[in-house]
Parts: sequence; structure tokens; C-alpha cells
Amino acid sequence: MHRFTRLLPEVSRIKRVAIDEETIYWEVYNSSGSLIGYGFVADVPEIIADMEETEEMDRYQISGILDSEEYKVIALDVSLHPAGPEEPWAENITRPEFGKQYIGLTVEEIRLSPEGKIDAITEATLSSTWVTDAIRERIREIVTYTAATRG
Repeated sequence: MHRFTRLLPEVSRIKRVAIDEETIYWEVYNSSGSLIGYGFVADVPEIIADMEETEEMDRYQISGILDSEEYKVIALDVSLHPAGPEEPWAENITRPEFGKQYIGLTVEEIRLSPEGKIDAITEATLSSTWVTDAIRERIREIVTYTAATRG
């Protein structure tokens, strides 16, 4: 089962959209062939430098789907990255309550409060910031690319 089907059961077909072999996003369709939205993934942080201080940093994998009309988040999952530490520091980031904050929001609204509508996890402000920034960046890429291809 594909990660987008787990997020949104009505997904029946997925089409990868890439530039120069790099995946930008996935178009997700329902069983009648209608475009439901755009799927995205992100590893947070994307790159871990070869420094001892970063070896035990928490790492996350984000999967999400935006609606195809207003680019609002309709499904989101934040999970621990398989390459992350065995004992994560900020595991609360992976709880459904944190991810539910993003549902229904647009890129402009996805910022930590007070500037935006996302409440950081207590004692995990850095991880909350990384996850929020990664989601916002992926949405911006999708909005930019789809706007250019729509004409």
C-alpha cells in the first residue's frame, strides 16, 4: 500500500511529477480518475552533516496531500525517520494531534504561532520549526510548479 493511500483511502492512482529525474510531487487521483490533489514527502532535516552533534538528532519523514484547488493540506503524517536515533528526543511531533494542526491550512497559514496557526511542541521548538518549514517549502514548490504548468 502506498503512503498516500494510507493517508487518504480514496486515492486509487498516483502519478509522479519530476524535473530532471527529481520528484517534485505526485498527482493523486480517485477511482473515477478525478484529480484529488498533490502528494508530497519530505525528510527532516534533509541532510545530516557528518558532525558528532548531529548524529543523535531526531529525524522525521513527512507525507502529505494538498487539495488541487486551494492547496490546503487535506492529509498529513509525520513519523520518525528510520535512520533517526533509536531514542528520539521529540517523539511528540509524530503524534496525530501535532499533524492535525496543518489540516485545512494554506501555505500562508503554516507558520508557528504567533505568526501562523501551528503550536510548537513544548521542548521541541527546533523540531517543530523544521517540520513546519519543510511542509511550507514543499507546498510552495507545488504551488509554483502547478501554476506554471496550468498556464
